[in-house]
Amino acid sequence: MNGKQGFTLVEVLVVVAIIAILATVATPAYINYVNRSKQGQAESMLFTARLEQEEFYTDNGRYAGTIQCLPSFVTSGNTSCLTNCPACGAKNALIQYYTFYVNQSILANGATPAYYQVAATRKIYAFAGTDMVTISSNTTNPTVQNTDALKFSVFQWLFNP
Repeated sequence: MNGKQGFTLVEVLVVVAIIAILATVATPAYINYVNRSKQGQAESMLFTARLEQEEFYTDNGRYAGTIQCLPSFVTSGNTSCLTNCPACGAKNALIQYYTFYVNQSILANGATPAYYQVAATRKIYAFAGTDMVTISSNTTNPTVQNTDALKFSVFQWLFNP
């Protein structure tokens, strides 16, 4: 090989193997980062829901029974929910990848207690549980119900459909 320069097949295979190993490590980390940022957006919306629930309580003497009674969660074209709450019938709202809804305890005599819980759910992977974040009248910060729901696994993705 006088004067000819190039790469041998072994050198190319070593470089490809190194890139494959780096991609295998970096891909799950990136996907988990994206999922956590989407969950952060849902937590931000839960803080908004908490504020709007308190405003609703101040105006009406009770907490909103459905998420569509809150201004930030009214789906497009369904503004009647704000004026006809809770008779509009819409029980949840899909905003920023998550489905938001209100869980509200009802007392035995049918009266609505001064309590609410707003939940945001999202099914990310078939092999993992549903990601659920909640905030209630008793908590100041959102609570993640299933911490394993965001964890991406290359093995499970490849071998568990």
